[in-house]
Amino acid sequence: MSCRFGISAVSPEQLLALPARLPRRLAAVEFPGDMLESAAGFQKLSQLARNGALLCGRDFISPEIAALIPEENCKLRSELENHFFQRCAKAAELGVSDFSVAFDIFQAVNSPGYREKLGRFLRRCAGVIHNFGQTLYLVCRVPGGGAFDRWEELLKFRNELLSPGIELMAELHPHEPGASEAIAAALKSFRFHDFRRRICYDSGVGNTLTGAALKLCSESFARELDPEIVIFFYAGSGKIDTVRISELEMMLNSSLPVEEES
Repeated sequence: MSCRFGISAVSPEQLLALPARLPRRLAAVEFPGDMLESAAGFQKLSQLARNGALLCGRDFISPEIAALIPEENCKLRSELENHFFQRCAKAAELGVSDFSVAFDIFQAVNSPGYREKLGRFLRRCAGVIHNFGQTLYLVCRVPGGGAFDRWEELLKFRNELLSPGIELMAELHPHEPGASEAIAAALKSFRFHDFRRRICYDSGVGNTLTGAALKLCSESFARELDPEIVIFFYAGSGKIDTVRISELEMMLNSSLPVEEES
């Protein structure tokens, strides 16, 4: 198992503030889909790609819309599918092969009707991404809110789609109550379908990432079998500048063993 790390930039300001060349251990960037339609954003992404950064998209459909898609009328879904196709095509121009969307997959576990509707929509998405050789990651928030612990059910839903182009992304919130147990359980359940992770904290309000949290979120339960895992740091409203990036790099070097390097 190899582990690669990167930065998740969710705003234009965060993306544009990234240095043109990232440190080797953080040479991956997760960017919001809207940046593909911004001239400055697309230029920045092109620059990062030229300098060897691995680019991965996030929120290719906004979370607010993604949660409602199964319940919307056919005309709107058709418009969204067309927009989704165009965004995938634009991403392919940059060589982007991975991106995530935050559908309401917890509801898919709890509601058979919603599960069926979301499954149909995702199968249509699978046909789109297949044309571009891309992978769509379904975001699984951990902890999942309340007492959710049915991680195997989420994996079962993913497997029912019968699409190798759709996987799971564990979005880990290590500072929340009960996080340690939930993260350990989720990662163990996802161990053979766990290729992308996002560690969330909010440095803008003083909620910093610790070495212990980093180790917990970087654990793998199938070291001999996993392909490369990419883990993104999402600092919330905090700045992402050369100082913050240097701090993350120092934490990686001091907290994780050498064999975790890519």
